[in-house]
Amino acid sequence: MDIIKQDLCQHIETMRHEICGIDLSLTQQAFRVDGSNSIKQIVGLNNRRSVDYFYDKNLTPNNPCVFIEFTDLAREKKDHLGLGKTVASNGSERETNQLRKLLKQHFRDGLVSKFKDSKDILNKLSEYYENIPNTFLMNDANTFYIVHAPIDDELENIDKIEISRYLSNLGAQVSGCLEDEICKRVKVVLLTQFINEIEV
Repeated sequence: MDIIKQDLCQHIETMRHEICGIDLSLTQQAFRVDGSNSIKQIVGLNNRRSVDYFYDKNLTPNNPCVFIEFTDLAREKKDHLGLGKTVASNGSERETNQLRKLLKQHFRDGLVSKFKDSKDILNKLSEYYENIPNTFLMNDANTFYIVHAPIDDELENIDKIEISRYLSNLGAQVSGCLEDEICKRVKVVLLTQFINEIEV
């Protein structure tokens, strides 16, 4: 039976970062991939992980479709490392370091999975939708934006440096894992920087 195609424009909305405690807002619109009434539900891949949005305005030349994921991994990392302190008080330094290593792999692998599953979702659009931007049909160069919450101004400088280093390393690790995928660039940016880039 033929699939009755829907209008992809039904998924356009003003982007929402949904990062707790951050009042910054965006004005640019994108296509909602994740959540209720989202693209991945319509294409039958609701059980897959995905980025938050597909964005069809080129942020840089020759990047047809931009994947956007909003996150606060530093906060998650801090929360998880509270568990590390428990391990440290009850176990060895080796066990604590092993836990930290596993957490880094967990965050990296989660982002890699989101990109790969989102590629599968993108590739199914033409089966289910009409009015697909031409940029979404050009699968030869995608940019993956991982947009992170601003770094808390009240943190000590040493903590700010640690978070910045962590995010930079994370971006490099995700990029390395996606070398065989059609992913031209992985970019980890703070929300404030991202807003400045897309509001131009």
